[in-house]
Amino acid sequence: MDYRRLGNSDLNISVITLGAWQYGNEQQWGKVSVKDINQVIKSSIDSGINTIDTAIVYGDSEIIVGNAIKNFRENVIIVSKCGADPKKIPNQIDFSLKRMNLDYIDLYLVHCPDADIPIEDTMDAMAKIRDTGKVKYIGVSNFNKEQLSRAASTTNIICCESPYNLIWKEIEITGLMDYCHENNIGILTYSSLGQGLFTGKIRSLEDIPKREGDIRHHTLFFKGDAFNVGLEIVNILEKLSKKYNKTVAQIAINWVIDNKGITSAICGIVNQDELSDNLGAVGWKMDKGDYKLLSCKADLVSKTFDYSCFMWGTKYSDVKVDKAIDDMGL
Repeated sequence: MDYRRLGNSDLNISVITLGAWQYGNEQQWGKVSVKDINQVIKSSIDSGINTIDTAIVYGDSEIIVGNAIKNFRENVIIVSKCGADPKKIPNQIDFSLKRMNLDYIDLYLVHCPDADIPIEDTMDAMAKIRDTGKVKYIGVSNFNKEQLSRAASTTNIICCESPYNLIWKEIEITGLMDYCHENNIGILTYSSLGQGLFTGKIRSLEDIPKREGDIRHHTLFFKGDAFNVGLEIVNILEKLSKKYNKTVAQIAINWVIDNKGITSAICGIVNQDELSDNLGAVGWKMDKGDYKLLSCKADLVSKTFDYSCFMWGTKYSDVKVDKAIDDMGL
């Protein structure tokens, strides 16, 4: 496993982060047994993955993660997320700590900015809980470049978590990647495999699970020209997989972590086969021309996306994480 320093912190994190959105979130991702999750988490840590990403709104994910790591907490960097309401952040951190049975969280992120709440107020509240020792470091998620700049001018943040893959290039096109690189802010990427598209397992829309809550029914790069280009990228990945004796997913993840400023790619891993596959993305390089080939293939369609929206079409400005938390009965 390779490790990189996360921003201006003392956290050296694995270049693959274990994403826990799928854990305890059956409606959106399907059922995964707790026994399988526990085994994947333990095997991931044993294999060198030292970072797990969860959030208060990921169903029972925090509870499952907390139970799974209780015997090796000192070997794990825990990332979790909260809403943006400064009045609610103190209660939310306490709730997350209780759910995971932790004394502190290593990295705590604002899950998404709230258009009705000044970013400065949100970050002041985050800084205060950092000062209590309940979290070691703070950061943000789903912030655009202007919002990130405002957050960073308020207090020290070490990380921005954003979507990034071979077709959804928001952080490249909007300049956020360059801003993070220039200001020593680490980047965690989610949807690194394009919600399964860049595993090669999805060849048509019929391959997406029919489950009503599956978010891929709304995801913008599973529609129209974007999906067609995505499938063309999969064909390129297949050719490169033969050249390098790697799987399609390994090529796609390797491309993500090779980009400047990317600290770690978050990968949702639900079984041992996926873990072994993802681990094989680390520790080797492609020829420069192959990275360039993959980087350029989706440029035209990537520039047509409306990056004021999440990849599943919802406007960032419409998202109210605190309401979602309230709706959970917390």
